[in-house]
Amino acid sequence: MKVLLFSPSLSENIHNKDIEIINIPLFEIKCISYKKDFDDYEAIAFTSKNAVKCFDDWDKVKNKKIFAIGKPTSELIREKGFNSIYPSEYDSIHLSNLILESGIKSLVAFRSSKASADMKSILSNKIAYMEIYDYKTTIIKENVKKAKEELKKCNVNIVALTSSEIARTIASFLNNCYKIISIGPMTTKTISLLRPDLKIIESNEHDFEGIIRKVLGE
Repeated sequence: MKVLLFSPSLSENIHNKDIEIINIPLFEIKCISYKKDFDDYEAIAFTSKNAVKCFDDWDKVKNKKIFAIGKPTSELIREKGFNSIYPSEYDSIHLSNLILESGIKSLVAFRSSKASADMKSILSNKIAYMEIYDYKTTIIKENVKKAKEELKKCNVNIVALTSSEIARTIASFLNNCYKIISIGPMTTKTISLLRPDLKIIESNEHDFEGIIRKVLGE
């Protein structure tokens, strides 16, 4: 079974003889400098693994409550020596609701420079909220062309969409000659709005492991 991905690092832990992974990364991740004035905030949130990787002020979070957008991000935070909590649904809306339910009064979120406005619209009128953008994504044009050609060939069984940004980038190249699996509701919403003609299968668990279980029919 051939599975086409656009986030190669996600495939590192796949060891299954029945799955052949084809990786075509569409974006380059670049950490960017950010202001470090967040000492007065009660809590901190990370909305992706990349936000964790590009964060370099772990000495400033020892007494803060930490939130993660999902289990994979939380596990990466744990590797840094800190515990975090995450919502049952791995998206910014459910994360925002979890933050409000926790009762904290102020929070700074580390995000992509292209982050959606969901968290800001939900939180900014209810708590002291600030977003800090510690990384950006740059499109790899050559690989977008490669992805287009690969998708046209229809020689893969599964196409995995692991973010809304990926979905937007390749939406016009997709068709129904393979199964399309979305990592979660936000990505499903994005691709469904752009391509209502496509059949989208959503992973029951909103992380890469959930996609693989869906691929294997577990």
